[in-house]
Amino acid sequence: MNKLNVITASSYILCCSYLQANEVNIYGLGHLSADNVDNGLTSSVYVTSNSSRLGINGEFTIDDNLNVIFQYESGIDLTGQGGNDGNGGAESSGQLFTKTRPSYIGFQGEFGKALIGHMPFLDQWANDYNLFADQIGDLGNLWEASGIPGRADNVIYYKSPDYSGMSVSASYVPEEGINDADYYLVKGSYTNDKLKLGLAYTNLGKTGLSNKEQTGYALTIGYYDDTYSVGGGFQQENEVNGISNNDRTSFTLGASLNIGRKGKLKFQVANSSSDIEQSDATQFAIGYDYKLAQHTVIYIAYALMNNDDNVNFSINGKGHGDKVMPLLSDDPSALSIGVIYHFDYKVM
Repeated sequence: MNKLNVITASSYILCCSYLQANEVNIYGLGHLSADNVDNGLTSSVYVTSNSSRLGINGEFTIDDNLNVIFQYESGIDLTGQGGNDGNGGAESSGQLFTKTRPSYIGFQGEFGKALIGHMPFLDQWANDYNLFADQIGDLGNLWEASGIPGRADNVIYYKSPDYSGMSVSASYVPEEGINDADYYLVKGSYTNDKLKLGLAYTNLGKTGLSNKEQTGYALTIGYYDDTYSVGGGFQQENEVNGISNNDRTSFTLGASLNIGRKGKLKFQVANSSSDIEQSDATQFAIGYDYKLAQHTVIYIAYALMNNDDNVNFSINGKGHGDKVMPLLSDDPSALSIGVIYHFDYKVM
């Protein structure tokens, strides 16, 4: 073998080794719907992009026990409207890309997983069993309305290895120059073939004029059979917004039933009650999903929010575009027809 062939063969081996040691995926989700939203006084039709996204993730092997892992994910607005597309409300009128979604760089090995970036916070448990995620009637319309962020910036995150289905994770956000403004979240999880359990606690530091730390804890459960699922959760928040004796208790209960090989009927009810008089709300949602193809789902959903006199929870606020805010005591409702397309393509 001459020198040129040796160099060529060596280059090929190095290239193949590099490709085997790396994995890069491009993924995305497009979610569009047409919604007839009634704010309790008038109704209007909206075309919305709902937490649509585009991302890249992957890993690089350092050695047998250590990988570098990464994810860069951005919200996208398929309507080009900008503003409220369900991804966090960044000003992006006329643009495709909107706001950062879960993004990080970190390490993974026998010790577990350690990450730094913009990552889920309350979403770590609010979406454990949420049959209407990013649709009208999303559980987050109530559970994420009292100050605990769905996702957080500047998160330091650790998750333990899985021990017979059990794991523990911890998230920490530093104070960054504001005294006592750091906050943290600890969550324990258990998962097997049919059962999923979660138990979480969070503490939000003092900010602004608040003289108390807002705390919260939650318990979630989901049971999944071949033909149905049932689940729910409980959430308790204390000293909401740092105000003494301002507590809020929330729960949810839902179920789904498979109809044939491609259809799914689902129902979910959520309630949130406060120590403040006339500040409770109850949300009802019913829908039908149909798997049109391997990566495509079409659906129809109806949702109703029943607000007490001193609150105005939205029916399409969490993860959904064109959020409509009712007036105090008004009861919004919505009928939605949507399509969701997702893909995940391995580049190397």
